[in-house]
Amino acid sequence: MEERMIDDEYGRGIRLKKTQDGYVDVTDELAEENEVLDEEGAEEIAFEFPMLEEDDEELEGLSPEEAIELRKKKEEEAKARREEYERLCKEGNELLETQSYKAAELKFENALQKDAIATDASVGYWRAKTADFSDPDVLIEEYLEAGFESLEYDLGYEAVEKIKQDYKHVFEQRIEELTEQEKPLEEVVLGKQEKRRAIIKERIKKSLKNFIITVIPVLITLVLTIVFATLIRSTPDGRFIWFTVGGGVLFVVSFCIFGGFANKLINDYRINSENEDLSSTEDGANLLEVREYKELYERFLD
Repeated sequence: MEERMIDDEYGRGIRLKKTQDGYVDVTDELAEENEVLDEEGAEEIAFEFPMLEEDDEELEGLSPEEAIELRKKKEEEAKARREEYERLCKEGNELLETQSYKAAELKFENALQKDAIATDASVGYWRAKTADFSDPDVLIEEYLEAGFESLEYDLGYEAVEKIKQDYKHVFEQRIEELTEQEKPLEEVVLGKQEKRRAIIKERIKKSLKNFIITVIPVLITLVLTIVFATLIRSTPDGRFIWFTVGGGVLFVVSFCIFGGFANKLINDYRINSENEDLSSTEDGANLLEVREYKELYERFLD
């Protein structure tokens, strides 16, 4: 008797039994009365069926034999990829030992394509790129703008942790070097910035004073011109026409003077804003870059 166990659409266990004439009985294992046909001469055989994963659409519609064959094929392919990954990593590490960094980089780059996590390949790749972290700035430059979170995402958390542990001394030394670069730069940049700040503050104060002084005649001449204009028809001799024209001329002149001082005040505020932005000068940009490098290196020591 040949016996086959399957699950129906409700998840119940179903037993199929086959005699010489084929499958002749179906029994629900969870039914209250489980009647089993036991005919004379029946041969009992058990079948195994692969469990379909929810995301494995390739197995849908296949017969049990085809599903088993496909699963076996995929497992063999995965095993082959893993073996290729391990081989490439091993060869890459051997090349690192001989300081053949460019060749090692190519090995690890190929290995990265063979494994989804690829921790060893990721670590090896950056060991090769940085000449075994004798030049760690190569890695930092790559993520200077993107930040440490992008670095951790691209390399993988486990790879970053391994690099932290194995090359902690490299990062500590690099931070010390950057700190030595930062100190004199900071003194020069912040010293010049403070001097410019004092000068700009005085300029803004003077420009603001002139702005206020010149806005007063503008307002006065504007009001007088409007008032004279409304009185033009009040007298038959039209004297207010000349007052209106005179007021308008004075308004235009005072407005031009006011515009010049207003523009100067705006420029002084713009210069002050640029002075507060360290990247506006070459030394300031260098200082910011050193600080950004330090910040990324310090994340490796967290």
